[in-house]
Amino acid sequence: MAAATAAKTWTDKRAHARRQPTLGTVCRLEPPNGQSAGMGLVWNISSGGVSMLLNDRLERGATVRGVLATSNDGFALPITLRVAHVAKLQTGDYLVGGQFDRPLADDEMRHFLAESAAVR
Repeated sequence: MAAATAAKTWTDKRAHARRQPTLGTVCRLEPPNGQSAGMGLVWNISSGGVSMLLNDRLERGATVRGVLATSNDGFALPITLRVAHVAKLQTGDYLVGGQFDRPLADDEMRHFLAESAAVR
C-alpha cells in the first residue's frame, strides 16, 4: 500500500514536463522569518514547479514567496513555492525543488523558456 502511495506522489510531482529556462532566469526569494533574502538560478522549470541552485538552505515543506524573473525580456512574475526537495551540492550550494501554489499559464511560461522550447 505504501509503495502505491509513493508511486502516486511521484507521478503527481512529475505531471508537468520540465523544460530548460532561458539563460539568466532567476528566482528572487523574499526573506523567510527575518533571514536574508536569496536568489536562485533556475535550473529547470515546468508549469507546476521549479528547481534552482541556491546559496542558502531552505527547509523541505517550507512555503516561500518570491519573483521569477528573466534577464532577456525583463518579465517578472510573483510566485509562491512549497519546497519539496533540498540537496547540498559539493560546491556548497543547494539544489532546491518546489511546487508552485498554482500552475503557470502558457503565456506566463513562454517568458521563461528558451526560444526553441517556448510554449506558443
